[in-house]
Amino acid sequence: MIAKNNEEKRNQIWRTVMAVSTVLIIIIAAFFVVKLFTSNPLEGTWNHQDSSLVMTVKGNGTAVVEWPEELDGIDVPVEMKYSIDKDAKIFTLNVSDEAVKKAAEASDKAVTAEEVYSSVSALEASYDYSIEQKELTLTEREYGNQMVFDKK
Repeated sequence: MIAKNNEEKRNQIWRTVMAVSTVLIIIIAAFFVVKLFTSNPLEGTWNHQDSSLVMTVKGNGTAVVEWPEELDGIDVPVEMKYSIDKDAKIFTLNVSDEAVKKAAEASDKAVTAEEVYSSVSALEASYDYSIEQKELTLTEREYGNQMVFDKK
């Protein structure tokens, strides 16, 4: 066994093991507490329940929106900027002209920039959000329209 019959060495080894494991437990707990309060609750891929809209929310302030149903079946991903207020539970989506042009060019001229903008501009708004289980509900702040998404 460790330290054979020397009780003093075994006590010293036991104290060292307990100190190291206590420090590890504290570090792991601190990591999860920090992650709980700083993570983005909307991050991930969300599928709209009533249409082919797929929204992928990334952690860097961008959301990629794909909505082939609005563009005659053509799958054109459009990158939108978003901001999130976790305290008030407000999610705001904005699209830039550069992102629309980039998406239109990526479609090999299957759609024009105007067509892309007209489809994604409907999403450009501020929303109250709520998440229950794996279901995201976005409620438009101005008109009260709701969109319900399932997490992929």
